[in-house]
Amino acid sequence: MRHGVLAALLIVGLPPSGTSQQSARAPEARGAARHDRVFLGDVSRAIDLSARYLESACGQSGRFNYLLDPNSGRQSPSYDIVRHAGAMYALAMLNRLHPDSKAIEAMARAAAFLRANYIGPDERSGALVVWSRPLPTKSDADLGAAGLGLVALAGLDQARPGAVPLTDLQGLARFIVFLQRSDGSFASKYRLGSGPVEDWNSLYYPGEAALGLISLYELDHRRGWLDAAGKALSFLARSRTRLRIAEMPPDHWALIATARFLPYCRQGDCAASRTELVEHAAHICDRFLREQIGDAADTRLIGGFDAGGRTAPSATRLEGLLAALEFLPDDATGRRGDIEGAVEQGIAFLLRSQITTGPYAGGMPGTVSGVGSIMFQADPRASDIRIDYVQHALSAWLRYQAMFSGSAANGIGGERKKSLSN
Repeated sequence: MRHGVLAALLIVGLPPSGTSQQSARAPEARGAARHDRVFLGDVSRAIDLSARYLESACGQSGRFNYLLDPNSGRQSPSYDIVRHAGAMYALAMLNRLHPDSKAIEAMARAAAFLRANYIGPDERSGALVVWSRPLPTKSDADLGAAGLGLVALAGLDQARPGAVPLTDLQGLARFIVFLQRSDGSFASKYRLGSGPVEDWNSLYYPGEAALGLISLYELDHRRGWLDAAGKALSFLARSRTRLRIAEMPPDHWALIATARFLPYCRQGDCAASRTELVEHAAHICDRFLREQIGDAADTRLIGGFDAGGRTAPSATRLEGLLAALEFLPDDATGRRGDIEGAVEQGIAFLLRSQITTGPYAGGMPGTVSGVGSIMFQADPRASDIRIDYVQHALSAWLRYQAMFSGSAANGIGGERKKSLSN
């Protein structure tokens, strides 16, 4: 284990970890969770491997090795600054649970790269913008880049106070608020020449933006950031009220942001009630539960959330479900028990997917089946390792470990359970 003996451990029928080709026996029924030292030990080892992968993938320039083919070692020249910020978010979460100087150093390098190459002022908004392409090019920008960029830089500042000027963090937050409409919704994209783009929306960006605003509120305690986050989450909850479970969007970032917001909900201006926010989260969870694969001819797919064996959709759903467990109440439906059972199967799926040996140990391929499988023959990129595949799996494992090992009191990403009963 990376740091000490875990206080409480969980069971699924998973053999001891070895390679990514292991198979696991799923629990006989959801909610049949028991406690087992081996399983949570496997999670701890997976965290250690992925942490080392992310830390080493961040080069001296601060740029991550974004996408590579593990068969040839060939690296793609493409880059996505939103996923760059996401990798920093996972490293910050790692450092909060397991203080790690290498994680902090990687975050610092990544932050320097982000600030030097992508962040610059914008005259129209009077704010700082995370541009989609490296400077000096300024053409367009995504709301999600500002949201996760703010989360990432605030995470570094929490680990190393003063590492990022507060005025820069506030500048990014002003851009997020600039893109917010009066009803709490956002324009997801911004163009330098014409301003906010009104005919294109992203599912995940509003939750990322809300999370960024809450992250800054935790640093400077300005109520305006919290109010804007509350407006965003209220819009999401109320605009989805009449949707059937099958129609609910798979918005894991909304669940993560809700977990972060609820401890402060009485301190800010939130149009939706706590009950509405929790019900919105519960319905997203119900959609996730319906998606999980409980039986498959290829047993490696069991516990995942994608029939094609993709790892990232499964990891993001687990992040959302685990965040929801921080605030969903016990009720007669047995939803919490169902979620815990689903989470165990999903975590086992991710453990089977991780590369555990060789030069890319700790990496996460695009699909569980990997090289040589039928899926790989159909999709030659299925074994590629992309930085967000690793980030989402690491984030899910960290949330799982904190939730069930007795570490939850430390908080994940800033959640404060002590406030939930206020």
